[in-house]
Amino acid sequence: MKMSNEQQIHNLIARYTHYVDQARFDKVGDLFANGKIISPDNVMEGKVGVVSQLSKNLQVYADGTLRTAHLTTNTVLDIQEDTDEATAVSYLTILQADAERGLSLQPIAVGRYHDTFKRVDDHWEFSVRELIITLAGDLSHHAAPNTIDPQTIENRGK
Repeated sequence: MKMSNEQQIHNLIARYTHYVDQARFDKVGDLFANGKIISPDNVMEGKVGVVSQLSKNLQVYADGTLRTAHLTTNTVLDIQEDTDEATAVSYLTILQADAERGLSLQPIAVGRYHDTFKRVDDHWEFSVRELIITLAGDLSHHAAPNTIDPQTIENRGK
């Protein structure tokens, strides 16, 4: 049975979070082969750009994960059937724990994703994912040193 457009887009959003938490940056890159991610002070375009920037900017632990849970909630989806385009706005909460270095389970960032999608050959793909962080906590266990300046992201897009 074929999934509805809504289900396909929700699955795309969910795959992104699973791949990021598992540090499967190649799979994240596949999701943006024809798209880009805009984050505070950074634009990652195409598969190579996304894989390169995520690999450089995020800490991958010995277990092969980021030790995070990216929670995407409250998604408001608008599908324009006549143009094969869609937009979504979702809340984002990133939880992280790093017991080995003394970080108990806690939210490290809260924000929103502003997404645009394009339907190509009967499937949906990301065109643009814009990340807006509105509250930042302790990112020292998530971001590689000297890659994220909390002053440039906190309280943006109120």
